[in-house]
Amino acid sequence: MTSENKSQNTRKFTGKKALMWIVGFFLVVFTVNGIMASFALGTWGGLETENSYRKGIHYNDQITAAAKQAESGWEIYLRHFPEMITAESGKTGRLDIEVIWPENDLPPARVSALITRAVTNIYDQEVILTKSRDNLYTAPLSLPLAGQWNVEILVKRPNGDLYKLKQKISVAAASKET
Repeated sequence: MTSENKSQNTRKFTGKKALMWIVGFFLVVFTVNGIMASFALGTWGGLETENSYRKGIHYNDQITAAAKQAESGWEIYLRHFPEMITAESGKTGRLDIEVIWPENDLPPARVSALITRAVTNIYDQEVILTKSRDNLYTAPLSLPLAGQWNVEILVKRPNGDLYKLKQKISVAAASKET
């Protein structure tokens, strides 16, 4: 090959070609960013801490309330029975809360549970528990997804004090039978 043939085979890099490369590069970047942004917006339920500044200011109050609860003699225990298939009601689960209080105190005025997921607020639910026997409060519970759930038990005393228990429960995925 002569030097004349080599120059004919090589293409010149012109300003038009450089512009096309730059425009193409940014088109790819913007397209990928658009796709990722749409996935991000479509999967995030918008869960965030409301009034985070105020909660931070009152953090010492929460520590004091927890110490007061520990000294009061009130104890709260949570038991979760996952969903079972029953002939009468189909799929149901159950949440049991055992509340133990000192002998000289009155029983709770109200027992409720706030059930949430860590990554979304779409399935949040509040469950009011009813007294089923001496210290046991119970409610049916149906959780739509497998995985970890956060449970915050709120026990309101007759004098207005509020005792809390935060615990995590886990729901197993349904097994597929062949």
